[in-house]
This record gives sequence, structure tokens and C-alpha cells, in this order.
Amino acid sequence: MECFNPHEYVPRRLDAPAKFLLWDFDLVASGIAGLAFGIIVNSLLMGAIASYAAIWAYSRLKQKRHPGYGLHYLYWQFPFRTFKRTPPSSRRFFVG
Repeated sequence: MECFNPHEYVPRRLDAPAKFLLWDFDLVASGIAGLAFGIIVNSLLMGAIASYAAIWAYSRLKQKRHPGYGLHYLYWQFPFRTFKRTPPSSRRFFVG
């Protein structure tokens, strides 16, 4: 039996998604967006309902897919001004 050496320790989950306590960070962010909606309309009940609906819809979107699928979907479907439709490096693949 060998001793534990911290210099030789290899973590088991290098590619694990970011977590907030027990939940994935993107699910928590969608829940916070629902609560923010409730704060805007000044109703705690509406915020809780919107938060539950946002978490349910986002988790259904990610179900049985790649862990980063939800963020990829948001990138390609919502026209944020900070995002470009395709990165500049993609041009080299399509030039014949």
C-alpha cells in the first residue's frame, strides 16, 4: 500500500462543469433570472413561478445532450451584440 503523495495526485473530474453548491451553474443562473423577473414585477410568487419555469425549460433543453449544449444553444439562437455569428478562425475552413 502506497502513501498519498500530493505531488502525484490526479483529479478524477477535470472537465466537470462549474457548480454552485449541488447544481450546475447555468441552471442556477436561469433560476436567478426568474427571480430577477419577480423582483421587477414586484411579486415573490411570480418570481418563484418564473424561476421554476426557467429551470424546468433549461433542464429540458439540456436533457440527454452534451453538458455544454445549453450554452451553445443560447450562443447560436439569441442575437446578443457581444457575440459574433461565427468566429474569425472558421473562415479558413470554408475557403476553397
